[in-house]
Amino acid sequence: MIARLSFALLLGLLAPALAEETATEPRKGPVMGQLLKLPKYIYAWQNMMAGETPPEWVKEYSTMHDGPPTPSIPVALDGEIYTLGFTCKPNACETNQLYVLFAPEGRDAWAMLAQPSGITWIGRPSQRIQDAIHGALRK
Repeated sequence: MIARLSFALLLGLLAPALAEETATEPRKGPVMGQLLKLPKYIYAWQNMMAGETPPEWVKEYSTMHDGPPTPSIPVALDGEIYTLGFTCKPNACETNQLYVLFAPEGRDAWAMLAQPSGITWIGRPSQRIQDAIHGALRK
């Protein structure tokens, strides 16, 4: 009985601290490969890639959806929460990165491909979308 009471008291003391800690940290979502198993997100991805010529490793990711297990992050934009996913080239992750911003519910998608040759935008993102991706990466 005393052990249960002590445990309940301990939880009562820790709960506010835990709530404060999670309130300041951004929530993390599914990895991009998991998002791309959802029809709306794969459709947004396919529309984004239409007419583009990405590197071979991005084409392979388009079919395999296997990349680093990096959780997606929420990005606030125009009063809505977008989702920023990440993947990279196997064995060259530091220099070949792909960041994909999905509109809520997978309505649309845009990407920033960072390579040694520079940054390439995929899906014709507006300046507002480009700024949102850059802003999320600076945090």
